[in-house]
Amino acid sequence: MKKNKKKPRNKFEQAKDAFRRSHGILRTGEALEAGIHPRTLYTMRDEGIVEQMNRGLFRLVDASPLGNPDLVNIALKIPNAVICLVSALAFHNMTTQVPHDVYIAIQKGSMEHTVQKRHWLIVSSIEISSV
Repeated sequence: MKKNKKKPRNKFEQAKDAFRRSHGILRTGEALEAGIHPRTLYTMRDEGIVEQMNRGLFRLVDASPLGNPDLVNIALKIPNAVICLVSALAFHNMTTQVPHDVYIAIQKGSMEHTVQKRHWLIVSSIEISSV
């Protein structure tokens, strides 16, 4: 009786599957945890299979398009950020203004060093106290 051997899968197909399980977007750390070698990740980027959205953030090119890519970037990079001011109004279609930056508020002392990116503007660092 012969055992049915599975055909070894291409490393790019395995990586694409990992991206698809994460709705088409992975951080570098998540890709490494999923078993994607950094060389494979960067080769996929160079061959146009994935695009680099931001430092350490990759998106599968054939994934469904993002409605608000800047907001997705911030949500993945700074999960505790709150979109505010004109950015929040524009997201909810409550203004005719087009914000030039994404306005966010973050808790005082949290992640201020990583938020110094272009098109992200910290409106305020707020002190959050427990109620």
